[in-house]
Amino acid sequence: MKKIIRRFFAILCFFSFIIPTSVFAFDWQAHDLSHLVLVSNRNADELTIIDMKTDKVIGKQKIEMNSQAHMAMFSPDGKKLAIAATDNGLISIVNLKNNAVKNVRVGAGPEHMDISKDNRWLYVGNIEEGTVSKIDLNQNIETARYQGFMEPHGATILSNSDTVYVPNRGAQRVGVIQAETIVKNIEVGSLVGLASLDRDQMGAAMHRERFIPVNGIANVTLTLDESFAYVAVGDANVVEVIDTATNEVVKNIAVGKNPWRAYVSPNGAYMLTPNNGDETVSLIDVQTQTVKATLQGGPDMTGVNFNHDGTKAYAISRGTNQIYVYDLATATKINQLDVGPQARLETASVSPAGKKIYVASSKDNSVYVVDMESDNVKRIANVGNFPWGVTIYKGQNYCH
Repeated sequence: MKKIIRRFFAILCFFSFIIPTSVFAFDWQAHDLSHLVLVSNRNADELTIIDMKTDKVIGKQKIEMNSQAHMAMFSPDGKKLAIAATDNGLISIVNLKNNAVKNVRVGAGPEHMDISKDNRWLYVGNIEEGTVSKIDLNQNIETARYQGFMEPHGATILSNSDTVYVPNRGAQRVGVIQAETIVKNIEVGSLVGLASLDRDQMGAAMHRERFIPVNGIANVTLTLDESFAYVAVGDANVVEVIDTATNEVVKNIAVGKNPWRAYVSPNGAYMLTPNNGDETVSLIDVQTQTVKATLQGGPDMTGVNFNHDGTKAYAISRGTNQIYVYDLATATKINQLDVGPQARLETASVSPAGKKIYVASSKDNSVYVVDMESDNVKRIANVGNFPWGVTIYKGQNYCH
């Protein structure tokens, strides 16, 4: 009898290797996308799906083995889901109508990406290769790969789909792609031209000579009308404002030390910039392009989220596992939510209604949910191995 049982399990294990991945795909058609929360797990070959009505895990989406998935993104029409399989050099594209998966080979280390408003184009920064890939989502193929970037940290596509801004983590530079060509590199900050190669080669010499590493540009954030792009320059302690009509820097706004990136409020009135060098948050008035207030923050802030009307903001501190809550009308900190030492907060997204924040926690394999009306916090445990990011269709999505 024991031999029969062992043989049964051996056969079962054998067939588990040859069953197609699609068998383990999530049934997207059976659910309303606006009620789902996707969790990207860096150390698991799957995305975890949570039903935000019940805040319970309801399924998994299998992805390529050893992907170290960095982030996921829905197309604006909700028909496709793109997953950055960073370690495999792939963008996995899931057709949410039939669960078919197409893997598109790109450059080394694809991490951050953006999809055009017309659902046609995906641009992804291949951070390890110094290139940006352009993918045609109608055909699921790479149509171009642009060279010459320094740790490209994603892309920001304007609504006309003809202009793409590329932030460089390895240089104080924003690349501009137009009409299939890199038409310009906008130099920002004071250490222009210092490349990631220089930074990498410094190595131990940094500690001996006390050289300053390049923080570069993490993101290009558009105003709601897309007239201006805000760029936080970590080494220069400024946020620079680019006129998108001319691609020229038109304003230099002094903020705190080592600003991470700018986050725009849902009403378009403010840009908030976490400054990890001095643990503050700069509240920038978009109309006047000036700092309205400097707010208390925390160490290693990974993101900022807002309630539905942009009157409250939440800054996530990975250093303290706390979430700092601000009233933007009065420009004051009104709460400080302590998640606890068991967590390690990463990035988050907000429900489409703007009432709940879902924060990934890599240390305890959890997602923490903040009720934005009461500021109460609850935990969803066992969401996967090393949760890194959260994606919600039509939510406030970003990555780090």
